[in-house]
Amino acid sequence: MSSGSPFYPGPGVTPDALSPRKEICNYFSAYPIYSLAWSRREDRNSMFRMALSSFLEEPTNKVQIAQLSPHHDPSHTPERPDFGVVGEVNVDYPLTKLLWHPPTNGYAQPDLLAGTGDSLRLWECEQTSEPAEMGLCKTNMHLRAKMTTRADYSEPITSFDWNQVDPRLIITSSIDTTCTVWDIETQQAKTQLIAHDREVFDVSFVANSQDVFVSAGADGSIRMFDLRSLEHSTILYEAPAAVAPSSSDPNLGDASYFMGNGGVPATRLSSLVSPLLRLSCNAIDPNYIATFALDSHIVSVIDIRNPGTAVVQLVGHQAPIHAISWSPTSSSQLCSAGADSRVLVWDIQQALTTRQHQQRQALAAAAQAKQLSKLTAAGRGDYEDGRQSPKSPVSASGAQTSSAIQAVAQAAAAQALTQQPTNVAPSLTYAARLPVNSLAWHQNSPEWISIGFGNTIQTLRL
Repeated sequence: MSSGSPFYPGPGVTPDALSPRKEICNYFSAYPIYSLAWSRREDRNSMFRMALSSFLEEPTNKVQIAQLSPHHDPSHTPERPDFGVVGEVNVDYPLTKLLWHPPTNGYAQPDLLAGTGDSLRLWECEQTSEPAEMGLCKTNMHLRAKMTTRADYSEPITSFDWNQVDPRLIITSSIDTTCTVWDIETQQAKTQLIAHDREVFDVSFVANSQDVFVSAGADGSIRMFDLRSLEHSTILYEAPAAVAPSSSDPNLGDASYFMGNGGVPATRLSSLVSPLLRLSCNAIDPNYIATFALDSHIVSVIDIRNPGTAVVQLVGHQAPIHAISWSPTSSSQLCSAGADSRVLVWDIQQALTTRQHQQRQALAAAAQAKQLSKLTAAGRGDYEDGRQSPKSPVSASGAQTSSAIQAVAQAAAAQALTQQPTNVAPSLTYAARLPVNSLAWHQNSPEWISIGFGNTIQTLRL
């Protein structure tokens, strides 16, 4: 059992001696839960602490800090909580995302928690000796900063990310098509750019980079930017266009017009690109990004070295996906959750290995086709110059031409194969009681994943 196991053994009792091993920890809130984030600290008193926020259609919402109780039930009792609330503050609107301060060599004191909604907020969270529920101690939450681009009104912020290399930087995305980089020390916006043609729904720094970030938006694209050169951006991926009736068609409401020609829609058709709602950057290998579209049941994995198409598709959900997250310790594992109440864990290592083999085959086939084409061209040139007998060059040239055509066809087939995403089935499945709205993979103890559904958070052991 890892050192991150949520057990508080008594004197002379080791975690390995505890039986049975706890597989699920519960937290029950008085409010519907949306945003969820694990603390990134490694000290024993903080590592099993999470932040969560409510989703209420009321003027007052809650941000809470919940911590694993030292008196929690070591066996799974579904109706008993294992976490207790140690801190709470009010906010006007539901938060779209929460994140704790990234780990550093010397942890900042007090700890910082960031959240976005109508603005970017920072709270200082300091543990006290004052008793709280379930044998825990209270945590004071003081609002350190509230940052907006306008004093009177600011467009809602859809998501954000905290830079791992330089924790002074936070980047936010907004429905006003922009991304904004904030310096939390000066509490000022360093850079703001128009990132998409429509709303930007998610943004993330690439792993181990201070300057490179990617964003996803309602225009159905994932774009990459570099803070050192914002004049240019790279479109890494565009969601496939669906076909929909043109809204300008005067016969749009005529059912017989749609079902003419044996049931084939007769109306003019227009392209409809699905918005990309969320993205997740691989924490280990910066080349891979996972994303999903509005109402999609499939997660697409993108390789930034081969932009334009998905290399892997994760097929297993029966309803729209709500959340995705890469493993903090594995470049091939990721988790997804959705409206089908299912949490799926995927391992794409075999798919990536197969993909790399296909790419090598495609390159070899292309090189062979190129070589045979050169030989064919050389044979034809010799025949036309009259340097060979009339019989030999015809047969040789014909054979070379046939081989070249075959090689080109094989190269085209191999290349087409590399353009088709590999479908992967889930390796682990968990069924929740309700549609899952959020998930968080524990950074320091990666055998634990937390999911939020309804008023409940469950922390699951993989």
